[in-house]
Amino acid sequence: MPPRDEEDYEQRRQQLIDGALEAFAAKGFDGASNKDIARAAKIASPGLIYHYFKDKVDLLHQLLESRMPLLRVVEETEGKLGDPPEELLPVLALRILKAYEHWPAFALIKIVLTEALRNPQVAKMVMEIGPGRGLRVISRYMARQMDAGRLRRIDPDIAARAFLGPLLAYTVTRNLFQDSASQAISHEEMAREATAIFLRGMAP
Repeated sequence: MPPRDEEDYEQRRQQLIDGALEAFAAKGFDGASNKDIARAAKIASPGLIYHYFKDKVDLLHQLLESRMPLLRVVEETEGKLGDPPEELLPVLALRILKAYEHWPAFALIKIVLTEALRNPQVAKMVMEIGPGRGLRVISRYMARQMDAGRLRRIDPDIAARAFLGPLLAYTVTRNLFQDSASQAISHEEMAREATAIFLRGMAP
């Protein structure tokens, strides 16, 4: 057997991930068949999926790992845990809002919200890969800022959720429900005011 071409292998793997994103967004995780995924990926044989992924759940896992923009935002935030809240949080809020504005992030929101309600396995996996990881990083940041006396002392997990909650509400109502009032608010304004409200409530 000739050696595997790593570049070709990875290109085909990414092609299948993109196809899965399209198929899951159109038909849902359970509703999309391997044939649907292969067709969206422009790959002739649905059986090829098992050459690159263990099963459909593994394919969704890799899709979330590689296409969920929150992960990139979180990774960059991990190197800035010592930055003052008034400097980091407005920037972080804006980056989160902008990350979820366009495809594929918006498609992922639809997939995640739909499937998490009816598939506990998917809900657990999504929480661990995306929101759970983000909450842990932001919670660590909140705890460090409380230790430095920059934020008042409360449960850092509550603080992390209080910071992210308004951003999530804005994103869902704006992009999923097409709410005109949310769409009239710019990302910059929402990030600035939501952060200001949070910081006033968390002042030492």
